[in-house]
Amino acid sequence: MITVQLSRRIQTLFLLVLLLLLFFPWPALAQKLKKNVLYLNSYHDGYQWSDQVLEGVRKVLNQSDFKIDLQIEYLDAKKYNYEYIKPRLYTLYREKFKDEKFDIIIVSDNDALSFIQEFKEDLFGNVPVVFCGINGIETVDLSQKNITGVIENFDLARTLKIARKLHPDKKRMIVFGDDSVTGHAIANQVEQQVRVSDPDLDVEIWVSLSLEETKERVKQLPDDTFLFFTPWYQTIKGRFYTTEEVMKEIYAHSSVPMYTAWEFLLGHGVVGGRLLSGSQHGETAARMALRILNGEPADTIPIELEPTGLYMFDYDVMKRLNIDQKLLPEDSIIINSPTIFYELSKELFWTIMVSFLLLLTALLSLLIAMTERRKVERKALEQLSFLETLMDTIPQLVSWKDGQGRYLGANRSFTEFFGVESPEKMVMNTATDIISDPDYCRWSMATDYAVANQHKAFRKVRRKIVDHNGVRGWLEVNKVPLLDQAGKIVGVLSTAENITKEQNLEKQLIQSQKMEAIGTLAGGIAHDFNNILTSIINSTELALGDVDPDSQTAKDLQRVLKAARRGGRVVKQILSFSRPSSEGFRPTDISVVIQEVLSLIDASLPANINVEVDVSHNSMIVDSDPTQIHQVILNLCTNAFHALREKGGLLRIQLADAVLDQEKSGVMNIPQGNYVKMTISDTGHGIDASIIDNIFDPFFSTKDITEGTGLGLAVVHGIIKGHKGGIQVQSVSGEGTTFEIYLPKSGDTDILSDQDAISTPSEALSILFVEDDEDQLNSVPRILRDMGHRVEALRDPLVALERALSEPRDIDIIITDYDMPTMNGAQLAEKLEKFPVILVSGREDAISAGKNHPNIIRILIKPYDRHDLKKALSAVHDKE
Repeated sequence: MITVQLSRRIQTLFLLVLLLLLFFPWPALAQKLKKNVLYLNSYHDGYQWSDQVLEGVRKVLNQSDFKIDLQIEYLDAKKYNYEYIKPRLYTLYREKFKDEKFDIIIVSDNDALSFIQEFKEDLFGNVPVVFCGINGIETVDLSQKNITGVIENFDLARTLKIARKLHPDKKRMIVFGDDSVTGHAIANQVEQQVRVSDPDLDVEIWVSLSLEETKERVKQLPDDTFLFFTPWYQTIKGRFYTTEEVMKEIYAHSSVPMYTAWEFLLGHGVVGGRLLSGSQHGETAARMALRILNGEPADTIPIELEPTGLYMFDYDVMKRLNIDQKLLPEDSIIINSPTIFYELSKELFWTIMVSFLLLLTALLSLLIAMTERRKVERKALEQLSFLETLMDTIPQLVSWKDGQGRYLGANRSFTEFFGVESPEKMVMNTATDIISDPDYCRWSMATDYAVANQHKAFRKVRRKIVDHNGVRGWLEVNKVPLLDQAGKIVGVLSTAENITKEQNLEKQLIQSQKMEAIGTLAGGIAHDFNNILTSIINSTELALGDVDPDSQTAKDLQRVLKAARRGGRVVKQILSFSRPSSEGFRPTDISVVIQEVLSLIDASLPANINVEVDVSHNSMIVDSDPTQIHQVILNLCTNAFHALREKGGLLRIQLADAVLDQEKSGVMNIPQGNYVKMTISDTGHGIDASIIDNIFDPFFSTKDITEGTGLGLAVVHGIIKGHKGGIQVQSVSGEGTTFEIYLPKSGDTDILSDQDAISTPSEALSILFVEDDEDQLNSVPRILRDMGHRVEALRDPLVALERALSEPRDIDIIITDYDMPTMNGAQLAEKLEKFPVILVSGREDAISAGKNHPNIIRILIKPYDRHDLKKALSAVHDKE
């Protein structure tokens, strides 16, 4: 009702204003002298340049003292070939204007001028002519009488100067144009001006390209290029293309800047430049025409040749290209800039103020009639609109239900997460109708009941959930009661935050902390433990040489040796996943390593287990330690074998290229880029959801103590992290398990083969053995002597230093421990730089310490045995 009353009052106000205008005593219009003017346009209605020129001509002529009868003719030279339409236009105009007499002819652009210069005397006699939009003074026949006008002399030099200032790295300019007379004239002007103003700039002119051809070429342009557009309208393969259409397409598909010299092209993707205004051009020509109509001979009015234009730029384009406005000339005009309310002309300001006062007077009665109820309704609507906008803006999943657990509404984040088309579609539905995860559904309904009936609130509760796309994630949920004005519970308000990424990062942090703790422990005990194992291994090997190989004692010693070596491998496994090293990394073809592992386990696989290998292509190369990758594949295949051995099934290994985007790489906390993806899956019993988060923990195992140590997957995790890769596991209980491993792809294609062959020295070596451990000092020299070498064993490194320096010719090689009192092995090697050295240590820290000494030929990590010693001596022998 109030709206109807408002409409009627406004209608009454407008009627009063209309009556005021009708009865205002306007002065009678004076009679004006009539003049017939022919306006000959080269192009067609709708071509912005010539339309703006015509607009400027009309503006000046309509404000003159004459009554102008303006006859407008279009040649359509942009759409049709000028040489084809010229004789037909001549025939048309000869019949059409045979009885017409014009006081003056105004022509726009080159094709119209060419037509008039050829046919004016025949068609119109000696009528004065004013031209405009003409490119190049050379196109004007100055021998003809009674003609003047304005040359379209655009200021390319200033446009190039500002373009080079804004883009100092640009060295090449592509000019777009058509195959018309005007197009060729403009191209000539461009080449001449560049030759004078910027001779170092490379210029290339593209003529009459289709839109698709243009886009394909622009996509391939180098970064040192910018574009210059000239007025272009042409028919190509039956399709009309305007410059604006091409500019918009190029702007959408290209990052190179675009410039022009014509104002009407601004706003379609160009940065700007020193731009000609079609309206100003037309106004100048019209003022010349009025001088002629007032009796001034056309020949006495000089042709306008000076370049004109204003600096004009597009704010939106500059913002896209990050152009600083401070670099623009001070008198620049910027379109599309954010409007400031006080930037109004004086005339517009006072017009608004007067109009405002009139409307204020008319609306005063309406303001008095407004009721308090209307104010309350408006306020309520504004609050509801604000709340709706606020709800849809926040990233949390927000929903609210009534006391029976039926949805009353939700925000956009909630509907997008659960795949609901709109909040209206879920009103009065329950959780089972909306949420596809049954476990989460049951929990949600139970907590809703507790909130609504027991006045209980749930805050920051973390729950697993599977969204509508089947993607597993985590939500942190809050549920609180909704109260009415009386304090009575009328529903439940739920908010939730998707914390899947945070949960994954938290898991990775906990895993890293576990690895760090294990690494600290392992590093502390490795040295002493490896010393003990080395003494056990070497002493056992010596004892085996003193007993009958078939005796029970030899068998017992073999078991001791086997156990000691297994202990050494356990220490190395702990160190490998707790402190991964890149030592030994090289370009490795993963497909070759897979084949090696499969050939190793093939004989032990039962007939009910099938193995499938799917490698997308050869040479899947990564920078890795082949031995470590071998261990990763072997551990995962062994786990799959254990899962399949009872009922059989399929073990599948896939290898393919993968490109990780920011989202996928962020989940695994690895960089984006190209990776080799290795997938090892089985169809076994799967992993229970309750323990899947613990499978990479050290010493966590579901197997019997005789089958595993709980280090297999921990070692896999540590090796993959050491290779800067990522690993994910997916498993459904009873359906199987899939491990996905991502390793950074190598840019090197040269694969190095293993060089493990041992060449025995042809003669006995004289060895100086330095070791502070008494047990090794008594066992290792005996092994070396059994191998046929001469050995001198010393415990003190200072004594060994003095011995080597005093009689250097008696020593072929030095074998020294790394951790010794008074001087470590690396320091001893540095002082004895002329001797080849084998560095021995129970810690892998010795590897980095030994890299700085060229005379350290080999680094032997404890525990080691006779075979390792022989291999190390072989390496020294080959080096020598």
